[in-house]
Amino acid sequence: LALDETLRRDGGGADPGGPGGVARAVSAPPLTGSPPAAGLRDRSLSFRSRALGGQFHFIQFETARMQEAMLLIRAAGLHRTVSSMGATGGGAHKYAAQWADELGIVTERHAEMDCMVAGMQFVLDSVVGECYTFKPRANTAEEEAARSTSPAVDEWWWSRRVPRDTICQDGTVYPYLLVSIGTGVSILRVDGPRRHERISGSTIGGGTYWGLCRLLTDVESFDGALALAERGDPGKVDMLVGDIYGKNSKALDKLGLPSTVVAASFGKLVAKKNPAAGIKEEDLARALLGMVTNNIGQVAYLNACICETSRIYFVGNFLRHNKISQQRLAFAINYWSKSRMEALFLEHEGHFGALGAFLLNQDIPANFMQDSAPDEMAAGPTDTPEKERPTSITRGVLRRASFFAA
Repeated sequence: LALDETLRRDGGGADPGGPGGVARAVSAPPLTGSPPAAGLRDRSLSFRSRALGGQFHFIQFETARMQEAMLLIRAAGLHRTVSSMGATGGGAHKYAAQWADELGIVTERHAEMDCMVAGMQFVLDSVVGECYTFKPRANTAEEEAARSTSPAVDEWWWSRRVPRDTICQDGTVYPYLLVSIGTGVSILRVDGPRRHERISGSTIGGGTYWGLCRLLTDVESFDGALALAERGDPGKVDMLVGDIYGKNSKALDKLGLPSTVVAASFGKLVAKKNPAAGIKEEDLARALLGMVTNNIGQVAYLNACICETSRIYFVGNFLRHNKISQQRLAFAINYWSKSRMEALFLEHEGHFGALGAFLLNQDIPANFMQDSAPDEMAAGPTDTPEKERPTSITRGVLRRASFFAA
């Protein structure tokens, strides 16, 4: 899944191709005859930066629709006042010539990990309500009964979303671990503002899940695979500890493991004469998602132990609209660390590279937010009266190609 994102700082104005045109462009419907996927804006992610004097908007579109995205930009006249833009990822190189030839915009390329860290730290320092985790729901008698029959791989009761306000500019949040889940997985140790080092990674990531899903199911999109997984029962596919020792075995007490813990992903299919009998596509999709997520969580936990940090931020396109993996990671990190560590998630995950490329291209320093008040996410540019919109001469456009990879 290749995604491209356009981010624009809106500073007001009357020129259709200038800053004021951005508010109209990002809220306008798709071009006539253009598929909706040509440009999708998540209005809930827009936020106003008091420090920079403008509004951030996020639009994503598939790489396969690059030409349509460029037509949208041209139709809105957004290219008229832009001579260069910051970009990162593989598409920053692949499409640089096309942007220059068709729109006259020079692509200024920046390192992907530098952009991701810069964008993430900017949002953590400036946006209230950005960070959250998951905790168990209140234990009612009904839910306790459900626990005894629901496979632990689901951990569906870890669905209570809890905000984590991490705005902190005194350095006490460092070091922390940043786990970027795309096609593969990259793990960075962040030691300070824009100070980071890639310390580990894994080839088992979102690309693994999506590739195997295409082999095992008939779904045609990643979002379709996630929707399919939500209906699945991994207990029909995974071998559980209870399948080996029995659900009420005294051996489980000695092991310190509940019967519903997964002993072997997809292991239950080994002993079946016909492994496909009684198994639905959604069961395979759910078990596969759990297997990939568990592996990522284990690798992240072990690296956090090495780095002696309790904060693990999980980001990347794999987690976008993927509450199953988020909740599983929250449970797994808490379980393995005996509550000493916490899995943290961010509202703008998947967009940090785009935002970071903008910041680096505008030469905005790492400590820019230290003397600024935090911002809150806004509903969108059209919800603010024109006279109240900030004006600024600092403007920029960014397009990022993020190939669902770390």
